[in-house]
Amino acid sequence: MSYRYRQTLPDTPLDIVGDVHGEFAALEKLLRHLGYDSDGVHPEGRRLVFVGDLCDRGPDSPAVLKWVKRAQERGLAYVALGNHELNILVDDRKDGSGWFFDSRAEKDGANYAPWRRADEQEKAEFGEWLARQPVICERADIRVVHAAWLPEMFPKLDEASARGEDLVTQYRRFDRELAQQLQTAAWYGGYRREQQLYAEAAENPDRLPPPMPATAQYDFARSKAHPLRALTSGVEKPVSERFYAGGRWRGTGRCPWWDDYREDVPVVIGHYWRAWRPSEQAVAAERNLFPREPNAWHGAKKNVFCVDFSIGASWRARKFPEKYPPQQFRLAALRWPEKTLVFDDGETVETD
Repeated sequence: MSYRYRQTLPDTPLDIVGDVHGEFAALEKLLRHLGYDSDGVHPEGRRLVFVGDLCDRGPDSPAVLKWVKRAQERGLAYVALGNHELNILVDDRKDGSGWFFDSRAEKDGANYAPWRRADEQEKAEFGEWLARQPVICERADIRVVHAAWLPEMFPKLDEASARGEDLVTQYRRFDRELAQQLQTAAWYGGYRREQQLYAEAAENPDRLPPPMPATAQYDFARSKAHPLRALTSGVEKPVSERFYAGGRWRGTGRCPWWDDYREDVPVVIGHYWRAWRPSEQAVAAERNLFPREPNAWHGAKKNVFCVDFSIGASWRARKFPEKYPPQQFRLAALRWPEKTLVFDDGETVETD
C-alpha cells in the first residue's frame, strides 16, 4: 500500500500537543489537566493531535510511543511525524537517539541517562507503526505539520504516492536524487573534507570547531530540496555566527517561513524550541524566530502557532539544576477551536 502523507482530522474539538521528546511524566500530567483518562478517552469526545518529535532525549521514549500508538490505533489520537521519528525510520543516528540506536547509547547517555532504552521487539513495533503515520494532519479549519507548511513540496509527494512508494522508500529516493545534485556543486569536495576532518569536533559544545563553510552550504541546499525533510525540519538560511544546537555547531539557522504564509487556514507547528520566558539574549539573537510574547500567534496573517515550549530540554534542568529552573521547559497543548494553551503544570493561558 502506498504511503499517504496527509490525513484528515475528525470534526471534533482538538488538543494539539507539542513535541514530547520522551518526557512521559510531563505527558501524563498534561493529559490529566486536559481531562483525558489513562487510555486517552475524553468525556467530551475531544481528540489529541501530536505535532511530532515524540521521542529522543527524554527519560522514556518507549513509554511515550507506546501510549500514543495505542491511542492512535483506537482512533483517539492523530500523529504528524517529526524529524526525530523520520531519523529513526531511515537509520539516521542523531543526538539523543541512543535509547534506540546501540551505537549512540554510550555517547548520548552522558547527557540524557538515566533513560529507558527500547528492546528489539519494541524497535520493530515502533518502526512498523511510525512508517504508516502522515506528515500532515488537517481539516478545513486547521493544519498541523511538524515544521513547515510548504505547498511547493506537495507535488513530489503526490507523485511518490501515485507510484506506490512507502515512506522510507520515498525518503531514501529523495536522498539519492539530492546527493546526485549536490555532488556537482563546486563546494561539495570541501564539504567532504570538512566532514572527514571536523565532524567529531563539531559535536563538542565547549569549543568552536574550525570554519566549515562548505558544510553550511550543504545544510542550506539540503534543507530546500528534500520534500519530507523540508516539511519536518523546515528550510534553513546561512547565519553570520555559528551556534550550537541539536548536538553540533551549525552555520545555518531556521527560517520563519510563516512570514510569507498568507493563506486563511491556521497552521500549528512544533520543532522550533519556543521559550515561555525568553531571555533578552534569545530575543536579540539572529536566530530568534518568535515574538517576545510567548502566547502570540505569528506570521504574515497571525495565524501560525508554535506549540513546542522546549520540554525536550528538561534534561538540562535535571543535570544542571543550579542553572536551569524546571519551569523553563514546558509541555503544552493548544486547544482548538478555543485557541487556549494548557501546560503540564495545569496553567491555562489564552493566546493572542
